[in-house]
Amino acid sequence: MTPDNMVNFYNTHFYENFDVSLHGSPLDEWIAIMHPDDKSQFIENISTQVTEKITRFISQYRVRNRQGEYHWIEAVGVIHADDSGNLLYMVGAHKDITEKKQYEDKLYQLAYCDSLTGFNNRRKLIETLTELLEAKSHAAIMTFGLNKINQIMDVFGYQAGNSIILLCAECLKEAFGSKNVYKTQPDEFVVLQKGVYSESVLKQQIASLLTDFEQRFRSFHQSTLQSLNVGVYLLKEDNCLSEDAESLLYKSTLIMRHGSEKDDCISFYVDEEKRSIERHLFLETGLKKAITDKELYLLFQPIVCAATGKTVSVESLVRWNSVRYGEIMPTEFISVAEENGDIVELGYHVLVLACEFLNQYREAHSRVIKASVNVSVIQLMQPDFVAHFLAIVRHYQLQPENLTIEMTESVILESNPFAVQQLLALDEAGFTISLDDFGSGYTSFNTFFSIPFTQLKLDRAIIKKMEANSAVRAYVKFLVSMCNEKGITVVAEGIEDYAQAERVKEAGVDLIQGFYFHKPKSGKAIIESETV
Repeated sequence: MTPDNMVNFYNTHFYENFDVSLHGSPLDEWIAIMHPDDKSQFIENISTQVTEKITRFISQYRVRNRQGEYHWIEAVGVIHADDSGNLLYMVGAHKDITEKKQYEDKLYQLAYCDSLTGFNNRRKLIETLTELLEAKSHAAIMTFGLNKINQIMDVFGYQAGNSIILLCAECLKEAFGSKNVYKTQPDEFVVLQKGVYSESVLKQQIASLLTDFEQRFRSFHQSTLQSLNVGVYLLKEDNCLSEDAESLLYKSTLIMRHGSEKDDCISFYVDEEKRSIERHLFLETGLKKAITDKELYLLFQPIVCAATGKTVSVESLVRWNSVRYGEIMPTEFISVAEENGDIVELGYHVLVLACEFLNQYREAHSRVIKASVNVSVIQLMQPDFVAHFLAIVRHYQLQPENLTIEMTESVILESNPFAVQQLLALDEAGFTISLDDFGSGYTSFNTFFSIPFTQLKLDRAIIKKMEANSAVRAYVKFLVSMCNEKGITVVAEGIEDYAQAERVKEAGVDLIQGFYFHKPKSGKAIIESETV
């Protein structure tokens, strides 16, 4: 190419496929068949190279061939100047890199795109968010959850579920643009809008989108089962330094789920919701540290003999005394531990604390009292659970007979051969296996024939029903009788007053547990108690 932008093509065979003159072609002819999106960048590259006297320059762009197809071209341009720096000519080469670009596109699709919707995926979103945080940029992060898509799939099948996901994708694309929408989970989308946004503007945008989706869904599927919930996190410059991409996404998802539980379609990460989410995050991420920092401790509730009233064993109850939040009850943190898998480490820690208490009791009384520990089915399903459990017990020079393992989730246990195998191994080792919360609505009589257990704990719910319902009292008597025949000990828990105590005694239960007899106590109080 000469300084007046006239081009001579030496490999005419290559250029015959393009609508340009093969000899003395003006550069404008080449620019004319470029992809519209690539023209301005190409012209800028040429100008930059000539103006700044860049000896060698490489660029990539698309050019239309005579069949109307765009091919990717890689252009290498080298300029030659005289001793005074004046441009004499530019020489270069063109290379068709269409196949390479297509291969790169496929790799990109695999790495960064959702196969169903074609939107960018979670991995791409994390990278984009990281860049925003580094640049201290403002943005609105909106997580949209199809909160009942699983029910749709269960009833109508996966194809129906995918159709609804695609319907939602189309609504989001039209409302926010495909470049701003990410598919992060099977039932979740994230919209990332860069810039400063007020709650009122976002609420208006989202409300319009929700109305559109609801109308389309009703015409598409004659049902009101499906709905969208949205959690919004506003990224500002002042919180860029304290956040990372993963935590931002997680908070946005949590606020969406938090709103779903309260039937709020649109929830923002502010005020009460913010405090609730921060507490949930603390529970999710702080339990392991709480174990290390010895913030967890045990209380022990005595279990007494129904006939004599004497304490025969204790149940270990875990508590969390947090430096940040104070006392946190197990009803709050156990479910979180089960969701994120921390329940496994927590379960072993509770066993260690229980064994330490049993050793202290033995030193004080020259005998060992029996203690119950709760074991989650998640912990039970670990392949090394039995060996690990036994190793802890033996480390403290205790015997399996000193411990009762309390299990719930009987429906899961009944249908899982490996779980039953684990329980059989524990039973053969000498542990007492107790089926907890019987009568709470999750246990069937199949339990008696499929799960090896030697103790059954009647839930407080069934104890309360005995007061006004003679049929329930008859049922409990029958249950106790059947357990006696099978050599199973029956414990009535949650006994709160004299009347309840008398009713369960009349039914023939072996052991009783509840506030009427003893409230949970510290290990020290149990050791010093004369009733034990």
